[in-house]
Amino acid sequence: MTPTDLQGAAEVTGMITMPLEPDSPDPDPLSSEQWWTGGGSHLEMVIDRHVWPDDMIDAVRPSLVRATDIACETFDWPPLEVGALFADDERIRDLNLQFRGKDAPTNVLSFPSGDDGAMMAAAAGGQGGLDAGRLAPGEIALAWETLCREATRESKSIPDHLTHLWVHGLLHLMGHDHQTDDEADRMEAGEIHVLARLGIANPYAQSADDPADDPAGETA
Repeated sequence: MTPTDLQGAAEVTGMITMPLEPDSPDPDPLSSEQWWTGGGSHLEMVIDRHVWPDDMIDAVRPSLVRATDIACETFDWPPLEVGALFADDERIRDLNLQFRGKDAPTNVLSFPSGDDGAMMAAAAGGQGGLDAGRLAPGEIALAWETLCREATRESKSIPDHLTHLWVHGLLHLMGHDHQTDDEADRMEAGEIHVLARLGIANPYAQSADDPADDPAGETA
């Protein structure tokens, strides 16, 4: 079963670094923030504050920090070093076109680092990666307008939907995928478990009156 509510969610494979800086002469609307989790993970958040409301960032920060730690505990990962870009549809559309050849915005893009050696060490319970045992699996990009449209359409709160996309992106960075039914089932089960520990309902559950969407999750 492929994801039903992560329409367009994608992994961009083979990338070393996501281009966080805008390619524009205009004043840079991006702010850089360093978030640390209780479990020792470091999140380098690059946020377009002209688009993403301050109160929303304040509201979701504890959830994203905790979700990262829960994912590490659940999958026995070492602490992570993750970069993230919180942007608008236009910038995510540019990234989607540049790296996936798709001229449209999407909700979340994952850019794995491609460090197979460190990833294998982490999977084996090792502490490969950066100083203090942190692993740098890659970067995640999210689009504000698409996120809001999906949350409204699916009758979900924006913070809950954002947290789900964050967990989904982390799993992509750490080698999970949903190209086959078995892969999708395992990935969804992991997401549901992490979200449940945060008090967030199963994002894939649908009522009898709400037929499943066509599967649209993609991996480049």
